[in-house]
Amino acid sequence: MSTRRRFIQQVAALATLSTALPQIARAQTAPAASNTPRNYVLAHGSWHGGWCWKEVAQALRAKGHRVFTPSYTGMGDRAHLINKDITIDTFIEDLIQVIQTEELEDVILVGHSFGGIPITGVADRIPEKIGHLVYFDAIVLENGQSAFSNYPKADADARIAAASKATNGLAVPVPNPLPEAWGIPSNTAEHEWVVRRLSPHPLASYTTELKLKHPIGNNRPKTYINCTEPLLGVLADSKALVKSQKNWGWIDLAAPHEAHITHPTELSQILLDLA
Repeated sequence: MSTRRRFIQQVAALATLSTALPQIARAQTAPAASNTPRNYVLAHGSWHGGWCWKEVAQALRAKGHRVFTPSYTGMGDRAHLINKDITIDTFIEDLIQVIQTEELEDVILVGHSFGGIPITGVADRIPEKIGHLVYFDAIVLENGQSAFSNYPKADADARIAAASKATNGLAVPVPNPLPEAWGIPSNTAEHEWVVRRLSPHPLASYTTELKLKHPIGNNRPKTYINCTEPLLGVLADSKALVKSQKNWGWIDLAAPHEAHITHPTELSQILLDLA
């Protein structure tokens, strides 16, 4: 081969390499897409049980994530365990035991409505296990408050009276009819499915104070999902508290309070998108 031809080939090879190098560098430095399964623990609200997360849990699992939907002691599939000694600490311990016994790390801990109270307690006690706290249209309390601290006095008194009449003060009976803000139309299959699964809510879990040693969330990432259609009035104080503090994420969801049942696709996507 002539010297001239070898020279031309070498120049062409160098030109090709110089074009490829930036692409190689970008491939080496670009972050890989994360397909790592996440751990979700979904904590239900008043009168509910782990059953209420059915469609959300299915959507998350379909993406390869691990999902746990425990029922609190005395509620849902554990309704047979109801007793007078159940307090908010019982519910906190229920969630802690799931996380500990399943050896979960970096947990996305979601609390709906009343469920915002026990997830705050969990983060206070085992923050090293929590990756993100999600308050889904939920109650947010400070140290020394109870669930009824955020309820209008008339509402709290009505629940106490109902529990006294129905169960001698053991548990608050299921509301009948369902609250309009829940957004579940009557005379539908969805309504019937919910009504036949709801169970009385242990009264003392409303009246016992939440004891915290650290600020709300214990320095873990926190996001509040605000259901806007319609707004649930009893959550006004909780939402005002969140907005008065720093380092909270805030997401508006155009759905009713029971969005995990009425709008599971939209809620699931929000949970999947959390960093």
